[in-house]
Amino acid sequence: MGAAADRKVSEIAETRRRLEADIRELEARLPAPLRSTKSVLGAIVGITALTAVLRRRFRSARPNGKPAAEVVIRIVRDDV
Repeated sequence: MGAAADRKVSEIAETRRRLEADIRELEARLPAPLRSTKSVLGAIVGITALTAVLRRRFRSARPNGKPAAEVVIRIVRDDV
């Protein structure tokens, strides 16, 4: 690579290291009860979203397994 590309790659790597260090510092400053609450709330939101998707999928399924309407797709060639 050229010198300019090498400088950009090293700048990106340094910025990434600095951001990761800042994030680790912020996480360390966060009180333990708040971290636990954040994890619990994340799990609750995930479970709620999964439940909503599953309920919608099972509610829309037909009891006899057949779709409500038959869809017919016709393909017409224009080059004939």
